Amino acid sequence: MNRKVVAYIRVSTDEQAEHGHSIEVQQQVLADYATGHELEVVETFVESESAYKPGRPEFEKMVGLLKKQKTVTAVLCYKIDRVSRNMKDYAQLVEELGIEIISATEQLPSNAAGRFMGDMHAVFSRYFSAQLSERVGDAMYAMARKGIYPSYAPIGYVNDKETGRIVPDLERAPLIRELFETYASTDLSLDALVEWAKKRGLRSRRDNPLQTSTVYRILTNPIYKGVLRWSDVVAPGVHEPLVSLYLFERVADKLNRRGHIQGKHDFPFRGILVCGYCGCQITASLIKGKYVYYHCTKGRGRCAQRYIRQEALSERLRSVVDGVRIPEEVVARLLDQIHSGETQRREEIEAKLKRLDTESGDLKKRRDKAYIDKLDGVLSEERWKELEAEWASHNEAIDLRQEQLRATLQTSGADDAREAFELLEQASDLYLEQEPEERAKALKILVSNCRLTGEKLEPNYRKPFDLVAEGLRTGIWYPGQESNL
Repeated sequence: MNRKVVAYIRVSTDEQAEHGHSIEVQQQVLADYATGHELEVVETFVESESAYKPGRPEFEKMVGLLKKQKTVTAVLCYKIDRVSRNMKDYAQLVEELGIEIISATEQLPSNAAGRFMGDMHAVFSRYFSAQLSERVGDAMYAMARKGIYPSYAPIGYVNDKETGRIVPDLERAPLIRELFETYASTDLSLDALVEWAKKRGLRSRRDNPLQTSTVYRILTNPIYKGVLRWSDVVAPGVHEPLVSLYLFERVADKLNRRGHIQGKHDFPFRGILVCGYCGCQITASLIKGKYVYYHCTKGRGRCAQRYIRQEALSERLRSVVDGVRIPEEVVARLLDQIHSGETQRREEIEAKLKRLDTESGDLKKRRDKAYIDKLDGVLSEERWKELEAEWASHNEAIDLRQEQLRATLQTSGADDAREAFELLEQASDLYLEQEPEERAKALKILVSNCRLTGEKLEPNYRKPFDLVAEGLRTGIWYPGQESNL
């Protein structure tokens, strides 16, 4: 009976096809290999995504089939790097599911040595992909600094293979220009512009209908006025603008008046929150010209997260501050422990200073003796100068080290800790006394972000506040001798 396998074929770019990895070539090689090795291919999966990062759709379908059909025990591929260039996918197949990866072109033996060689192939594929990604990133950054758009052209442009630059798309460029003009000269909302784009045939680069978020990104993307923005680079582009600077600024002003663009002062909590349902950012909008509501951007489609008024959100965010509010009795215990460590620290510093004093005294004795030897003619002038330069340098190093240690003695870790603990004790009360802008500043010191799921907040505390939050949650304040109190 033939062994049951699935075939996996991946081609991520046209360039790969040109180098002999086309879908047709891989299909033929796998078919010939299966016939010659008594393998029954129950299903073939064809992928057109990079294998560098997890999350490929056809790969996920294949994994789903392998989990259900236990009679399928292997994946047949052209080369191991066709299946995976990241260790997560490779480990999922080999370690979690116990699936053998059969390479039709790499001749790996079906034993422990072959498994080891397969693992090495996966590791090296991951390394070369990471190295390639790093080099590509550097090259793209360099292009951006020259004003050359370094990636897939945005809607309204196409990539010109001859020049390596973006040029207006003859079909979509006029529609992008018309989109700007329509928003600037009519009362249409962004949602209404979505319907306008649908009727006019303006679609995404992948030929999908535009979403409200996509329309907003188009209207705020400076690429259309001739300015390139890439990572931290903002530079005049070498491409042809689709709209005038005047038209772009008119649209920006209108977006601002309608509350789509606001300063940090107006939307203080934007940038702190992510949606717990879909993982998108939580943004804010001005409703009826005076009410600020926070809501999911819905960048991945429909989302269950409801709108929340800024005042209510601001009150809920107090729990983030409470999460690092240390009780008075815990502060007392921590300070006692820190004082004990402080005493030990000072004793160690004083012992080091004493050793340095001894070393300095010994050095002086050697210098004095050498000087007398020079006067008596026992030591030559050249040798004396050589030793004196060496000892002078050594003595300077001792003096510098002593100065550093004495400065350390003037500082008190206990005093710093006391101030920090007192601030954390008062943080919740201080938070309530502040305006939303100041509250947001305090929150950004404490957390990198907060996950909002319905009305539930899950803070991701920055260091060292994560240790404080963990101590409050578990009651364990001295997890080990290596802990930095």
